[in-house]
Amino acid sequence: MPKAPLVREPGTAFEYSLAVDVLGRVIEAVSGQRLSAFLDERLFRPLNMVDTGFKVPEANWNRIAEPLRRKMHVLDVKIDPLNELAGVGGVSTPADYLRFCQMMLNGGTLDGRRYVSPTTIKLMTSDHLGNRPGLPALPGKALMGVDGYTFGLGFMVRQGPGLAGVPGSEGEYMWAGHGGTFFWIDPEEKLAVVFMAQVLGGIRTYYYRMIKALVAQALNNSA
Repeated sequence: MPKAPLVREPGTAFEYSLAVDVLGRVIEAVSGQRLSAFLDERLFRPLNMVDTGFKVPEANWNRIAEPLRRKMHVLDVKIDPLNELAGVGGVSTPADYLRFCQMMLNGGTLDGRRYVSPTTIKLMTSDHLGNRPGLPALPGKALMGVDGYTFGLGFMVRQGPGLAGVPGSEGEYMWAGHGGTFFWIDPEEKLAVVFMAQVLGGIRTYYYRMIKALVAQALNNSA
């Protein structure tokens, strides 16, 4: 049994945490596989995500995007991780991750194969916070410095057309990575966007808002 005490009572507040990492360890315990092997077998290879995993092979080291400011610390994806964490440490390409996003946008299918049921996607992209407080901030504030978003199962979900100070549709869902990567899926616009950059720190929120505005300006809503 775990010996570390809980920070607070379950279900009382939203706090971005190691919860997804714990889920990855549960997958390993149930499946008897390392997380990378499980995901490669169930998701990455079937989705043809050929450059996705937890380590970059030496033949592809010249393709690794490094932060412009060299003093910024990012994980070394050239070495085997001691622990494969479900919430951090994954490495991918825009083309690979867009296949995952397209599968989600399609309601759980891609190239004639089903990966996730529509019921599960609906559950994942529903409001699971209600009026619970966010500590230290709700997901919209934490990710983009805006209101108007709740949290589903792994995604930040837009609650309506107002409140959020960025363009978007009710029901769109998204999240971002430590290194500056960002994606969102907008079922209403039939849109999936993958933005990959290597920029750490608070400036990331500026780029997230900027790319959402640029994409919104490019949409043709006259049809």
